[in-house]
Amino acid sequence: MSRVLIAHPGAAHFIYELVVATLGLGHAARFATGFYYDPAGTLATLMRRLPASAAAKLEREFKRRSFPGLDPKDVDTHPELELAYVATARLARRYPGLPDRVMHWRNRTFDRRIAARIRRERPEVVIGHDTSCLETLSAAREVGATAILNQMIGHLAIGDAILREEASRQPLWADSLHAGAPAWLIDQCRAEALTADVILSPSPYVTQTLTDIGVAPDKIRLQPFGVRIDRFRPAEQPRGDGKIRLLYVGQISQRKGLSYLLDAMARLGRSDLELVLVGGLVGAGRGLEAHQQYFRHIPNVPHHEVAELFRSADLFVYPSLHEGSALALIEAMASGLPVITTLNSGTLARDGEDGLIVPVRDVDALAGAITRLADDHDLRRTMAVSARARTEEFTWGHYRTRLGEVLSTAKPSARP
Repeated sequence: MSRVLIAHPGAAHFIYELVVATLGLGHAARFATGFYYDPAGTLATLMRRLPASAAAKLEREFKRRSFPGLDPKDVDTHPELELAYVATARLARRYPGLPDRVMHWRNRTFDRRIAARIRRERPEVVIGHDTSCLETLSAAREVGATAILNQMIGHLAIGDAILREEASRQPLWADSLHAGAPAWLIDQCRAEALTADVILSPSPYVTQTLTDIGVAPDKIRLQPFGVRIDRFRPAEQPRGDGKIRLLYVGQISQRKGLSYLLDAMARLGRSDLELVLVGGLVGAGRGLEAHQQYFRHIPNVPHHEVAELFRSADLFVYPSLHEGSALALIEAMASGLPVITTLNSGTLARDGEDGLIVPVRDVDALAGAITRLADDHDLRRTMAVSARARTEEFTWGHYRTRLGEVLSTAKPSARP
């Protein structure tokens, strides 16, 4: 088995799944990140001295940076980098642009530190993540390690073009898009993809964006994310309140195509439809103002609490413009929800079987898909069963198996 170094400066639970899968395959893996919460560590002990309500609130937040099965002993942290980013992100409305600058600093600093570590420790496999690993992958190649890029979202060169166009189409939503990535960052991301020996792609959409920028298809490995089908499962009983509840879970951002969904709801104007948007607001939210009567908003919910929200819904709607492979989609499917989505979401759903796939930016298609599924109870039920069965082919156990195949066969490219 190999000595594997996995590096990611921020936090995402599917990154934790990658680390746990690598360890579970028997590799001697280390995970380098910004911050990781140890429920039995010093911070947790100090929090227990706080009033119960304050301690519970803090623990709820910190649990976002913890994961069952990932021992803190296998994690190396750089907390000052993440603290700087989180602190400035909280000040985003007061100092626009500052969080992005700090995030770029965090990623570059982290990348340099990991590259230096690779030169010292000489692991056999290195897994980095887009926007934060050019020096990491270059160092891996220097020491003869296999350099793997885990491409979490469609390539920035393609995504930024989509978001720039969207900002001009939807000016009220422009501040939610983060369009206009610096040219140096786009160049860096292109260099990351071209430097890597192997690229893990979570969906055909991401694969397409990589080949569009000139990546050789033979070094891309399709590595779909998984789902915990024990946690995300269908509701035992329907609500029975006479409403058809449409659920969306994700950032409240136009990158997710939300203006088109809200326009579809306004066009339908049906009192039996209820749209629930779950997630943190990106930007000032001016695009929402004219549509307040068409949705209910629930702010950020920790991932370990979101399963009940899926079980409270009838349909899942996710009309994203640019994605990697939206975890919320497969979690919704595992929860027995037919989905309405786009190919750009990186979906695993099959059109007409597990839900309906519509073109991006198409209000008519969204309204039609919502109407079709809202009005046909039998079709919803058939698709619900199919969606659940589909996810049983994409558990995190399957993810581990696929990852094992990559790690056992991936070799360093020939060095010039």
